[in-house]
Amino acid sequence: MKEWAQMRVSGFLGFIHKLVMFITWPLRHWKFLLISLLIVAAIVIAVPLISGTKFVEIPSWYKAKMTHPFLTVLKNNVTNITQSTEQKINESVNSVKDKVEQIAPEIIKTEAEEENKKEKIRFTAWNVAKFNKTKYQQPKSKKQKITLKSPTFAELKEETASKQEKMAEPIINEDEQEAPTKPYYDGNLADYYTVRRDLDLIYLTESEKLYGQVDVVGANSLYINNTYIYLYGIYTNPNIYNEQAARLYLEKLIDNKAVHCDVVAYSVQSQTPTALCFIDGKLINQELVDAQYAANIALK
Repeated sequence: MKEWAQMRVSGFLGFIHKLVMFITWPLRHWKFLLISLLIVAAIVIAVPLISGTKFVEIPSWYKAKMTHPFLTVLKNNVTNITQSTEQKINESVNSVKDKVEQIAPEIIKTEAEEENKKEKIRFTAWNVAKFNKTKYQQPKSKKQKITLKSPTFAELKEETASKQEKMAEPIINEDEQEAPTKPYYDGNLADYYTVRRDLDLIYLTESEKLYGQVDVVGANSLYINNTYIYLYGIYTNPNIYNEQAARLYLEKLIDNKAVHCDVVAYSVQSQTPTALCFIDGKLINQELVDAQYAANIALK
């Protein structure tokens, strides 16, 4: 930098050299630059202090002094541009939102239907597996020693007479006993349920009648006449409804009484019958819904 200052140039280049040296003079003399900045800072601080302003209020004083019509106009222009831009952005967003809302319901509906199908299949497999485990798994019994003993003539005679008496009596299977002729529901069966083709069910043109004692298998499933059935028109999601409480409610409602069931459809996946079941004039399916142990999806 010192070599540039000592250069001797004439003519136009000399003028340019002098101009550059003049402009860069403060940078070449940093002490002068520092002193100049300190003087400017002192003046900036001293001016408001002389007018009676406190030191902490100096920024506010300068802010008040900077009000100018030009600044107001500039602020208004910036505000108008911002509002106009914001309005255009909102219009574009609303337009995109309207288009998405037209498409989204169909996508959401399709996804919900697929999820419901998967949930029903999982719940069916879960209920059947649980039923098989509780119904057919027999506890192991300890082997007992059998001692053979020859019966006497009197015992053989008594046993033969007893067998003959039993053979003469009609055999009645409790699970297959004939249903009483008295109507067990009012009106028509169609008054109790609706047909929904989206439930993956095969509907029957005429219901299949079942009557007898039942075993409560799950929150919405029974075992009657050696047949595993679902209660039609209800949905018991184990993540929402208390499955154990629903089973206890069914057992208390049925109370070892004979039940009338009308199979109205079969599930497509597992070919399991789904039925409307009645006891003492009450529709068991509806009773579960009223007691808030199941959701109504196909009952009237």
